[in-house]
Amino acid sequence: MDIKKMSLRSMDVAKLNRERLKQLFPSVFVETVNEQGELVESVNFERLKAELGTFTEQFEDRRERYGLDWPGKRDALKVVQEPSIATLKPDRQESVRFDQTKNLFIEGDNLEVLRLMQKSYYGKIKMIYIDPPYNTGNEFIYPENYTESLETYLAYAGLVDDQGRKFSTNTPSEGRYHTKWLNMMYPRLYLARNLLSEDGVIFISIDDNELSNLCKLCDEIFGEENRVAIFPWRKRTAKSDVPFGVSQDFEWIVVYAKAGFEAGFFIKRKYHYSDDYDEGWRIADLTKQTTAQERPNSFFTMVNPRTGEKYPANPNRTWSITADTFQEYYGKGKIVFPGDYDFLNISRPVFRVFESEDRAKNLERYGVEEAKRSVSTLLPEDVGRTEDGTKEVTDLFGSKVFPFAKPSSLIKHLMKMIPDDDFIVLDFFAGSATTAQGCWT
Repeated sequence: MDIKKMSLRSMDVAKLNRERLKQLFPSVFVETVNEQGELVESVNFERLKAELGTFTEQFEDRRERYGLDWPGKRDALKVVQEPSIATLKPDRQESVRFDQTKNLFIEGDNLEVLRLMQKSYYGKIKMIYIDPPYNTGNEFIYPENYTESLETYLAYAGLVDDQGRKFSTNTPSEGRYHTKWLNMMYPRLYLARNLLSEDGVIFISIDDNELSNLCKLCDEIFGEENRVAIFPWRKRTAKSDVPFGVSQDFEWIVVYAKAGFEAGFFIKRKYHYSDDYDEGWRIADLTKQTTAQERPNSFFTMVNPRTGEKYPANPNRTWSITADTFQEYYGKGKIVFPGDYDFLNISRPVFRVFESEDRAKNLERYGVEEAKRSVSTLLPEDVGRTEDGTKEVTDLFGSKVFPFAKPSSLIKHLMKMIPDDDFIVLDFFAGSATTAQGCWT
């Protein structure tokens, strides 16, 4: 008969009680720093009393405010203000066309490099894409001391550097501390904002673990009014054996921008050419999503002056012009009726838009003459999934040298949202260098 080895360690009753309490009152558990300077999870007893209906003077007198706060936030802000003493050294031997290239790959700690970039690239970068650590448990290592020099960051492959200094990780055993992740992200995003041009935009890939904290962090750094969108990106098809029986098939791309940014895809308009006009023209809807009650002057029966054919207005979608301005628009050739052209298949009057009008409008609004359409938060299927990114890396190196790589097609799609042909792109969490691949091809 097999006899299982008995544990000589008794049950941790206190730990069990804390777990039970956390199930009942999760809001009373907060992240704090103990006397040894270690990040720990503790109970806010004043909040627990409030949950139980007992409000102490300490709790009631505490000034409440809306915002995101965590241990170490003040120190993280100090990091932003610290000047860098590091120097970038060119590596001509490892470079390709060093004196001609417009591309720059900097190897080192991204925080230190972001500091160095402030002088040369302040307000000059149009697009930033980053795929930072997701805080899933153990994927990022960084110095516990914010004042560490650049050399210490080069020891990321180990837990200590050559001087024996200890590095910290977010391991599953110590819990998923949001504080460590926030302290890592805060100064980097702060410095990144400085680099964005007045029409610049930043795309940040993230999963469910830190999505809410990332949004609050970016609200503070970039401004809540500058949150553009949150794009859902499908990374995989559904899988089984998952927590709660729900497969998390989507990740998110959080987008913030400076005030001058406006997304859009360039499109080619189809223009008609006819003998009665010297330039191309297209047709557009002549109705507006307004009711007869809202726009009574636009609720009228339009009559074709040439044929006498009548076209009554829809009471739930009136004409975009008024009865008083109809003759003016018709005289300028702005209204096309059914039967005016054999190549048009229309049953209602439409609006004529000349090519010169489009170009002038585009130039005034976008700075270019090409037409543009708005961007949808629904990403197309051809942006790819994680498996496509993995295949790209495997094809390049012959093995899976980098896990969970983003496909370069995703980066290309994001770049197309920017109505500009020549701009600077930055990725300070390079990983497998997908962004560089997307810019290159």
